[in-house]
Amino acid sequence: MTIRQWEKRLRDLWILLEHCHATYMEPDIFRMNINQFLQTSRTVTFIIQKNKASIPDFETWYGGAIQDWATNPIMVWAKDSRNKIEKEGDLELNSTLNLCLIFSYIVEQDVKIITGRSELLKAGTKKLIRFARKNMPSHVIESSAIKIERRWVANSLPGWELLHAFNYIYRTLYMTCRDLAKHLGSVIDATVPDPTALFYVYETARQVRYLKLSDLKCHYQHIKRVPVDRMYKPPETMTATMHRIQDNVSRADSTEKIFEALSEMAERMFERDGFHVPMLFMLDRHHTIIDFMSVEFNDQVEKYIFWRNISDRFVANKAASVVWICEAWIRDANKLNSLAINKLSIIGERLYINLLGDTGISKSAGWEIIRSIDGQNMALKKLEYDDLNGKIPFFFAPILHAIGLPYPDYF
Repeated sequence: MTIRQWEKRLRDLWILLEHCHATYMEPDIFRMNINQFLQTSRTVTFIIQKNKASIPDFETWYGGAIQDWATNPIMVWAKDSRNKIEKEGDLELNSTLNLCLIFSYIVEQDVKIITGRSELLKAGTKKLIRFARKNMPSHVIESSAIKIERRWVANSLPGWELLHAFNYIYRTLYMTCRDLAKHLGSVIDATVPDPTALFYVYETARQVRYLKLSDLKCHYQHIKRVPVDRMYKPPETMTATMHRIQDNVSRADSTEKIFEALSEMAERMFERDGFHVPMLFMLDRHHTIIDFMSVEFNDQVEKYIFWRNISDRFVANKAASVVWICEAWIRDANKLNSLAINKLSIIGERLYINLLGDTGISKSAGWEIIRSIDGQNMALKKLEYDDLNGKIPFFFAPILHAIGLPYPDYF
């Protein structure tokens, strides 16, 4: 099948988005790339409109596809910025070096210093370290880090870092082209990159660093994109079950059904393997999985960092819900005010699945993991509602903050 003209232009836009990432630390080249990106982004819909005669029921489809653009601040900004670039000149940009002390999931608790001069960066870092040592208990310092970040922001869009905004724009146009392909009875061309493909270089492009206060060394978040093994076949004993679960996931037309299907998957996978790696799914409003990842944590502060980045990814993906599956150690909280979390005694082990929707809906299921003394045998015991507390987990706090939902009182 020949690639459609609007899909070809969307593929061009992806190349420009890659160039923006690659030149983030080169001001003049970055400026030229963002100008070209914004100008090209508008032509995707222009080409669709030009070919409307070949699109059945075009007016109805197009009106539905872009119905929220007029009130979407990012898409309005993209349109206005293209007009400004073409008629008035470059956007007004500012670049800052941000220092931020992170020690919890709650964004409002961060301690921030903004500096624009390299000689002040070192002094600012020392200031935050002194602040932490003076004002924070030692067990909290052990789970803290200073985030060092370079940010480009347009004066006309002050609340958004530019790469974050561009990822959002590309995602919006990709979803429009994908929906148009579906409207035409096909799928979007395979050569048009999925919007999630650049997330693994997002922090690298901005040269984000994390200075952990536990060792005073700089660390980086490493993201590796792993291709799907299309030839993989599950064990014969699991084939029928996994095919049924996969079918239930693909057919799910409600939050309840997708949660039920993924809950069964988590339970069956653990029963088969005796463990479950962390899994995160993002879904759109049609309950279709649009992003997936696993993660490995070395300490508590990496969990804070991970969920901060997931909140950005949730917004850029225009996700409607997120599902998190993981094992968890249950620790004795009696000494929580004097010991770091990883120093607390382990008193139990559980498997959890948690869902959060962009309307604030939350669902949880869990199983107590019961292992034999020699570790050779294990069993799962389904937890009752009272055991789950029925509360939104704390690690969802950055997502609630990013989409403007209030925290529960217990946060």
